[in-house]
Amino acid sequence: MIEANNISTESSRRLFLACWPDQTLQELLYDLARHLQLKHGGRTTSKENIHLTLIFLGQVQEHKERQLRAKLRTLDIKQFDLELDETGTFTHCRINWVGPRLIPKGLKDLHNALSLISREFTSHSKERPYQPHVSLLHNSQTEIEFDIQPMSWKVDRYCLIESKQKGDGVEYEIIEEFPLTKH
Repeated sequence: MIEANNISTESSRRLFLACWPDQTLQELLYDLARHLQLKHGGRTTSKENIHLTLIFLGQVQEHKERQLRAKLRTLDIKQFDLELDETGTFTHCRINWVGPRLIPKGLKDLHNALSLISREFTSHSKERPYQPHVSLLHNSQTEIEFDIQPMSWKVDRYCLIESKQKGDGVEYEIIEEFPLTKH
């Protein structure tokens, strides 16, 4: 599309990369979120939105998204096991979460590879230490620490996700899935 002043405009989407659990784990995590909500208030993450963010990309123009997707298809990262066995609260944004106490090598490798690639294709460069987590409650009024039974997750893929603002929150749409290689 060309505007009247000859400046080319191109559509873009708000994107991120994430590990997306299978339906069984998603339901288990959602049940835990509902239990916490009944006890502590707040708003649960909707079941279909439960995920572990790897990299937030921000607004990505269409041509850069095509290049990004082509590059992501060439990655050769091994599948890994992830144990969700720790809980916590991000007090600054009032989110209660679960995550791994120890970050497995496979997750570190995946995150590092995606960080390098994202710098090539996006201008979103907010660098901070990576703390993998699955958000369960939003707008929680309390800091809660709770014991959980460790949940095992065989991570065999990651996804490119579009985040769309909706009147009552956000909706995530999987744009493409990228399989991880077997051991």
